[in-house]
Amino acid sequence: MNNIKKELENQLEVIIALLKTSDKNIRRLENIEIEPVEVVSRNRRHLYYLKEGDKRKYVSGPKIEKVKKIIQKQYEIQANKTLCKLKKELERFLERYDFEEIYKVYDNYSDGRKFMIDPIIEAEEDFIERWYEEHPGGQNSFYGDGLYKTDRGEYVRSKSEKIIADMLYQNNIPYQYEALLELGCTTVFPDFTILDLNTRNTVYWEHLGLASDEEYAVKNFHKLAKYESSNYNLGEDLLITQEAEDMPLDIELVQAKIARLRKRQ
Repeated sequence: MNNIKKELENQLEVIIALLKTSDKNIRRLENIEIEPVEVVSRNRRHLYYLKEGDKRKYVSGPKIEKVKKIIQKQYEIQANKTLCKLKKELERFLERYDFEEIYKVYDNYSDGRKFMIDPIIEAEEDFIERWYEEHPGGQNSFYGDGLYKTDRGEYVRSKSEKIIADMLYQNNIPYQYEALLELGCTTVFPDFTILDLNTRNTVYWEHLGLASDEEYAVKNFHKLAKYESSNYNLGEDLLITQEAEDMPLDIELVQAKIARLRKRQ
């Protein structure tokens, strides 16, 4: 359950990118000498003065550009300091943060003591076991048995499905082949029903193996629309791969999707 940590890591990337922009902006203004600026607001107008000791000089016309650059540089310096502070705090937090520690509290007990405990959060192996029970595979008997045996031992209907199944298995990603899913009043059998161990969410993977066949394509477009109307979002809850006569399975794309599902340490 590292989704929060992943979000924070993404936030850190944003901060680092902003820091690069901020550093660039400060370099662009390095020749601007910071002078005291006084701003007076009257009747929705802003009046700008450059101060020197107890005196101040009203600035207008083309000279207002100098004031603009002074204030911009002051802002950039303050923003840069804040971003540096946020970066250090987030890096320090991420270095120490490990949600897995809550599982270790239970795991470190002996079996006899575990028997007496109701853990505050279900241990991963127990969660996976229950997930398999709740998502039995091999529910679609309409097309008969598959022809290709996977590394895990079940039979699937195409070589591409075998490739996907084997990669899931090799990466220790829990999955079921052709489990039943209700989409409103429609029953479908996703090619793969997958447990994302990072979020403990169930993800569905549809492989469209005959995308060049018009009837097949139209049927599956309707199916994908049904997923969407049932609040399954493409790229999040629903993953898609496809192939056609002139377009083989994109193995790199499969690897990228597998990497997203792989348990993050």
